[in-house]
Amino acid sequence: MLAPISTFTNLPFRLLCQKHGAQGAVVPLVSAKALVMHGPDMAELDPDPSERFVGVQLFGSSAEDIGKAAAMVARRYGFIRYMDINCACPVRKVVRTGAGSALLRKSGLVARMIRSASACGLPVTVKLRKHRDARSTLEFCRTCEEAGAHALFIHGRSPKQGYSGEPDWELISRVAAEVSVPVIGSGDIRSMGQGKRVLGEAGCSAFMMGRAAMADPAVFSSPDAATLERKRSLFMEYLSLCEESGQARLPDLKSKAIQMFSGFGNSADFRARIGLCRDLDGLMRAIGS
Repeated sequence: MLAPISTFTNLPFRLLCQKHGAQGAVVPLVSAKALVMHGPDMAELDPDPSERFVGVQLFGSSAEDIGKAAAMVARRYGFIRYMDINCACPVRKVVRTGAGSALLRKSGLVARMIRSASACGLPVTVKLRKHRDARSTLEFCRTCEEAGAHALFIHGRSPKQGYSGEPDWELISRVAAEVSVPVIGSGDIRSMGQGKRVLGEAGCSAFMMGRAAMADPAVFSSPDAATLERKRSLFMEYLSLCEESGQARLPDLKSKAIQMFSGFGNSADFRARIGLCRDLDGLMRAIGS
């Protein structure tokens, strides 16, 4: 599956990854409070019926808001497969509202959120990170399971780690062994081969890739390292998908290009040129298309 990355895994990028083998995706970090206040006509809420096994990830600090938002999404988008509650985001502006990884300290509230969201009729999942230690993480996971969570998405780093340090796959394996719901693991999976090994070694039902997909959206289907030519082709596919959906915006295109054009000789200079582009023509010249 493609991991949800706020502002990055928009609809065109999710479609690109699914075209190249991702078997599922999530609309990332949709504010439950904003949905309740303003309705579902939000740029952040962009699921499409052509997506494979697509869910919507809600964040918030109120069980009532989570429940109302889940019901709104389920009514509006009949093709959504599940609702995900974010208990993982370590970003300060999210955590200081009591949402994201702040919820790891509030398992009772999360249980109420799960029960409230479940009223929408869709399966409810929880995205979480490693808590203080293995014991507290397992307790949190068991609480989610008892409250009715259908699956757990676990990133093997703590909120304090962010995306640095080693992910704790031993912990993920232990959770998978001790709960009865599916566990989807993530954390530094760089290839399909590595991901498939994780399924066996950690006992996960599925795995997610995020940063690897940012650099190479075809990582879900290709066993080979991406060449510069493949990166150019993928970027042009992304541009086409953006144009088809009316989302071709220079800041986003530059952001995607900077991530995609990495991992080869002189890529730092290459990405620096991309960062200086002021229009689409300049960006096309910078990437050599």
